[in-house]
Amino acid sequence: MVNKQTSKGDFYFFSIRAIDSFRYCAFILLFLFFLPKNSISQSTQQDERVKGWQSDIDSLLSLMKQQHYVYRSKPLPEQLLTNAALLKTKVAQFSDERMLLELERLAYYMHDGHSYILPVARRVNSLYMPLQFYLFSDGLYIIDADEPYKDLIGCKVLKIHGIDIDKLVDDMNSYIHQDNKFTVKWFAPSVLRFRGLYEPYGLVAGSPDITLDLVDRDKKNIARKISFIPATNFHGIPKLMPSKLNNAKPVPLYLSNVQEEFWFTHLSGNKIIYFQFNQVQDKKEESLGAFGKRFGDSLQIEKPRLLIIDVRHNNGGNLDLLNPLINGIKNFEQQNPNSKIVVITGRNTFSAAQVFISLINRDTHALFAGEPSSSSPNFVGEGNYISLPYSGAMGSISNKYHESIPGDKRKWIEPNFPVSLSSQEYFNNEDPVLTFIVNKMK
Repeated sequence: MVNKQTSKGDFYFFSIRAIDSFRYCAFILLFLFFLPKNSISQSTQQDERVKGWQSDIDSLLSLMKQQHYVYRSKPLPEQLLTNAALLKTKVAQFSDERMLLELERLAYYMHDGHSYILPVARRVNSLYMPLQFYLFSDGLYIIDADEPYKDLIGCKVLKIHGIDIDKLVDDMNSYIHQDNKFTVKWFAPSVLRFRGLYEPYGLVAGSPDITLDLVDRDKKNIARKISFIPATNFHGIPKLMPSKLNNAKPVPLYLSNVQEEFWFTHLSGNKIIYFQFNQVQDKKEESLGAFGKRFGDSLQIEKPRLLIIDVRHNNGGNLDLLNPLINGIKNFEQQNPNSKIVVITGRNTFSAAQVFISLINRDTHALFAGEPSSSSPNFVGEGNYISLPYSGAMGSISNKYHESIPGDKRKWIEPNFPVSLSSQEYFNNEDPVLTFIVNKMK
């Protein structure tokens, strides 16, 4: 390298550049001085937010790979990876509420009913409508509401934000976690409440309200604006409640004691026993195992001609508790071959309750009535809970496989007697399934 002294010309050049640099720095300082104080912090916060959500996406993929029963031993689905990469580029465009929905879209690719991301999170302010919906055989209806919307109970919902209900629910089939289509039918009414769901359909992020197109109880078409509220009372998918209409009949048997884990009663004297099994868990005053033995002893003593087992409200629990109950039912059938067993299932029959009905289907001659359950005889399913570090998004990644009937490929157990529930029957507090069974089995 050749060394040389700096010439006067070189010195002049450096001096000019130094002066220009000084002016530039002064300009930047003046610009920053007059810039609104919060714009720098907002920009920094947005950058941190984007990086935070991107890290949550990476964390979710990593947890899927580490924990999921299928994908811990094989590559993650290519479509999942493609959509995750695309989502990372769109974080700045989406609200936090929509990001929770988008994470659920990623969880869909696990293709089981126990792997999901909830629409609420510890560090996200999720809002939803103070309404409760239910999908009946004749459409979506409002079955409960907070003030000032209680007058909407009993109304049919045609559109939300101008979008047909059929389209909203059909779209969910391609992104809501599921074992079969009845999982979506079960979850959809609760997911439809959340504000973030409607951003992909044009609702502006942070909108204070949303418009519903309805048919009221007088068969008149009306539109109603519903204000969103914080989703602080969201605790999962609620069990079906009795009709809230004032002119309804008395509460039907199947809705009379839904919060009780298990109980039974007699119909038509001792000829029919109705057993409602609402949760696979112990009571404070009696374990499921003790009840199973007591219930089995009662069946042997009373020898009913018809045993009705209702699991329409049972979304699972601890399947390790099931054996005494199942053995009592099997022994009853073996020793009373002329008696009949009918199991009533529905979209809320899930997880450990699915194992229960699968074993009953495998080991007895029980008939099934109602609508199919939300799961399959054999399924990937376990409540293996996770939380993502930035947003506090909560969910589950299933890490177990339950094979109750080896080789069974059915998506659900098809009812021998398919009976659905209409809005009119529900709001009148009628039970078409139980009525059908009792009449059929006379």
